[in-house]
Amino acid sequence: LWTARHVASRGSIEIVEAEYGVPGRTCTAGPDNKKSASEACGGFRPRCLVTVGNGWCGDPAPGVVKTLTVEYMCGATRKRASGTENTGLVLACP
Repeated sequence: LWTARHVASRGSIEIVEAEYGVPGRTCTAGPDNKKSASEACGGFRPRCLVTVGNGWCGDPAPGVVKTLTVEYMCGATRKRASGTENTGLVLACP
């Protein structure tokens, strides 16, 4: 399962897309997962640490190290961040 941890206390993060897997074998996080992750980030925090793992949408490529790519909004600015499986991914609004 994914987890999120607050890193700071100002700003705005809203996850709009999250894709997890390897080329040719990916899954996309559904609206409930994106909403829950955005809420766990506090919605108003400028930095948030999310766990990269199968909790986003399952395991599309068993036995292979996968990547999570997240597109998110910082106010009116769309940003992108990626991280590998079993690590933390920092989403930040400068």
